[in-house]
Amino acid sequence: MNREEAHKALELLRSVVSQARDDTALQNWGVIWIIHAFTNGAAFSTTQLLLWHGFATRRPFIALWSATLIVNIGLIFLLKARRAGAKTFIETQIWSIWMSFIVAVMLTAVVNDLMGLKLLALGPVIGILSAFGFSMMGAVMGRRWYLGTLIFGGSSLLMAALPKYQYLLLGAVWCVAQLIGGVWLEVDKRKRDPNKIRPHLV
Repeated sequence: MNREEAHKALELLRSVVSQARDDTALQNWGVIWIIHAFTNGAAFSTTQLLLWHGFATRRPFIALWSATLIVNIGLIFLLKARRAGAKTFIETQIWSIWMSFIVAVMLTAVVNDLMGLKLLALGPVIGILSAFGFSMMGAVMGRRWYLGTLIFGGSSLLMAALPKYQYLLLGAVWCVAQLIGGVWLEVDKRKRDPNKIRPHLV
């Protein structure tokens, strides 16, 4: 392969990745993220309120987060736009990133409990896992998503310094981060010219 062919191949690859990102943004992910900003923010804040009111057993927290996950996943399937073709590579990566995040948080909570640690010890760890999730988003969706990595990395240190308020801080940061991400996706969707929508590459 000569230099000109390599350049054309690189341009084609860039075009495919750009199209996949655009196609992903079109599928109402912006609206979904905006709504999830408030559901997740409310759930973390409620977690803190339960702790302040002396709840120390697993059941209230399991019930709270089970309900939150059901609502969040239900909203995804309710709001996802119909489209032709298979799921894009980028969209598959996003599903993988955040499902892995959820499983990692759940497993960390179980390990935390088995080790006899208090629930308050979990907040900064969730912050670090969130930072990692946003770093993966940066790798597939663009460098601006690394801002979430910086925010969550810093907030994990703040939560460790202020353990009494850590879930309240986590809820606020999640709300702001997801809200900004949702607005980014929605703006990308509205910038896309519907007349230029091409067949989906997978």
